[in-house]
Amino acid sequence: MENNFKTLINIQPKEISNHYPKDIKFEIIGNEFTKIAVITSVGDHELEDWLAKNNDFVDEIYEKNRIILFRKFNGFSSKKEFSSIVYNLSTGGALDYAEPSSPRTRLEDKIYTSTEYPKEQSIPQHNEHSYSKSWPKKLFFYCERPSEVGGCTPICNSSAVYNKIPSEITKRFEDKGGVMYVRNFSEEMDIPWETFFGTKEIKEVEKYCKEHHMNLSQIDQNRLRIDYVAQATLLDKPTNKKIWFNQAHLFHYSNLDSDVYNYLIDTYGIDNLPRNSYYGDGTTISISDLQLIRQAYEDVAFRFDWEQGDLLMMDNINFTHGRDPYDGARQLYVSMSEEDGVHNYLKAAATTKVTEARKNTASFFIINESKYGDSKAMLKYKLALSCRMLRSLQLDEGSISGHISMKVPNEKNLFWVNPFGILFDEITPDNLILVNNDGEVLEGDYPINVAGFCIHSEIHNTSREANCIVHTHSPWGTLFSSLEKPEILMLDQNSCMFYDNYVLYNEFDGPVNTTDRAIKLAEKLRDKNIAVLANHGAISCGESIETAMMYMISLERSFRLNVLARQMNEKVNLIDSKTAQNSKEWISNPMGFKIEFDALARRIEREYPDIKNYYPISLSI
Repeated sequence: MENNFKTLINIQPKEISNHYPKDIKFEIIGNEFTKIAVITSVGDHELEDWLAKNNDFVDEIYEKNRIILFRKFNGFSSKKEFSSIVYNLSTGGALDYAEPSSPRTRLEDKIYTSTEYPKEQSIPQHNEHSYSKSWPKKLFFYCERPSEVGGCTPICNSSAVYNKIPSEITKRFEDKGGVMYVRNFSEEMDIPWETFFGTKEIKEVEKYCKEHHMNLSQIDQNRLRIDYVAQATLLDKPTNKKIWFNQAHLFHYSNLDSDVYNYLIDTYGIDNLPRNSYYGDGTTISISDLQLIRQAYEDVAFRFDWEQGDLLMMDNINFTHGRDPYDGARQLYVSMSEEDGVHNYLKAAATTKVTEARKNTASFFIINESKYGDSKAMLKYKLALSCRMLRSLQLDEGSISGHISMKVPNEKNLFWVNPFGILFDEITPDNLILVNNDGEVLEGDYPINVAGFCIHSEIHNTSREANCIVHTHSPWGTLFSSLEKPEILMLDQNSCMFYDNYVLYNEFDGPVNTTDRAIKLAEKLRDKNIAVLANHGAISCGESIETAMMYMISLERSFRLNVLARQMNEKVNLIDSKTAQNSKEWISNPMGFKIEFDALARRIEREYPDIKNYYPISLSI
C-alpha cells in the first residue's frame, strides 16, 4: 500500500552520526507523529554477521528511536537464524506467547506466525499484551513473503496517540482505574480456555487466576469467564511522556461489524460475549469515546510496504502495530523478548486513597458473590422481587397498572413480563408470562397488558442494551410528567444520575395501544435510559434488572425533589453541567446498582416471606 502525498512529503532522510558504517544507508521515514529508523544494507551482508560488527551503532540507533527496520540484508535460511538474531538483540532469549488474544501458530524456538485472521480483515492498532499487567518489551517481525496487494503493518507512536485522544477521555480512563477486560471462553467462539491458560486442568487455571488477580467463574466444563483490571496508561520514565497502553478499543464489542455484534448480543446477551471491555470500575465505556480513540490511532499511523527479508525491531511500549487487509499469500514471523510489566512504570495518574478505597469496595462485592445471580430461574425470581419492591416503595399506585419485562437470555424476541390483572404484591416467578414479539403468550395462565406489550416489545427490539424495562405510574413521576416543562433540574447528586440521560415524550393521547406509537417512543429512547411520558409517568431501561430498577427508584426520588423545588418561592442553586456529568459517571454504574438492589431485595424477602419459597434451588442456565 503506497503512502499518501502528505505522508511522503514528511519522510525525512536523516543521518544520525558522522561515523556510521559505510556499508549501510541510514534514514528516518515516517510522518509528523510516527518515525521509523531504517538501516539498509549496501552490498551482500548477512544480518547476524553485520550486527556482530556493529553492535554499538545499533544500540545507539535503538536507544534514540526505539524502532529499527533492517532492510536488504540476506534473507534467513532457517527460523533458527531469526531466533539467533532475537537472542543477540535482546537481554535474554525469546518469550512464550502467554495469555494469547488471537490465534497464531508456534513454529520453533519461540517463533510464531503473525495473527492468523482472515486476509480481508484489518487488525486494529495495539501494543502487544497491553491487556495484561505483563508484556514483552521488544517485538520482532520478519517478512518471509510480502503480500501482493496491501498487508501493511501500520505503526503508531504511543505517546502521540495519547496526545491525540481528547484529554477528558484519557482522564476518564485514568480516574476510573484503567480498563476491565471480560472474556468468556467456549467451544463456539474465540480461542478455547485451554489454549489461553496452556492447561486442561481447571485447578491450574484457578491457581493462575489467583496469582494474576483474575476473577474466575466456571459456567460448565467447556465454558469459563474471567474478568480483571489492567492499566490504561503508562508513564515512560526516560522521556517522562504519557503512553496510551491498553486494548479497550480492540476488546470492546464495537470493534466488530455492527451486524456481527448485534447478532452476538441478541444470541448470547451482553454479559456472555466472547470478549468485552469496561472502565476499571466496571462502568460502560462510551462507543463514541472508543471511536475517537480509534481515530487517534488512524491519525498517528504510518504505513510502509514490506519487502522480503525485512526485519522490524520495535519497542512494544512506545509503538503500536496492526495490519491492513491484503490479497495473495503473505507470511510474517513474530518473536517477543524481554519480559516487562506494570511494576516497572509509574502510573500516569497518581492513585489516590479514594480510588484505592473504591477498588477495595468493588473487590469485596466481586469476591463475595451476590446470591441473586443471572440464571433464567433467578432472573424470573428477581423480576417477581422487583414487582414486590415497587409495591413496597409505593410506586405502583396499588393497582394493576405498570409493567416490568426482561429479555430471555439466548432467545430472540422473547421476554417475561408481569401478567395483566395481578397486583404487584401478588406476582411470583410462577405467574409471570412469557411473550413473543407477536404478542402471543407462550407460557402462563394470564393475558398480557396490551399497552405494556406495545411499549416493551418495541423498546426491546430497538435498543440492544434494553434487556429490562420498567414502566410505572408512580405518584411523583406522574405529577412531574404533567408539568408544562418537565425538565429534570440538577438539584442533588441523585438528580445528576439523569444528566443527559433522559428524553421527553410529549405526545400523550391516551394509552399506547398501537405499535406505531410505540415505535416512535422506542426510537426516541434508543440511546437513553429514561423516558418521561407526558401525563403518563416514566420508563426506565437497562442491561440488567438491577440497573433498570434502580434507575426507576432513583428517578422517583428526583421527581419528588423537582416538584417540591418548583413550589418554593426562593430560587434554588443548580449543579453545573460539568459537575453533573462527573457525578453521573461516579454513581451510575452497574455494580453500585446491583449492591443497592440486593440490599432492597433482602428487605422485600423480609416483608413478603412467601416470595422466598420461589428462590431457585438450581442456578443452572
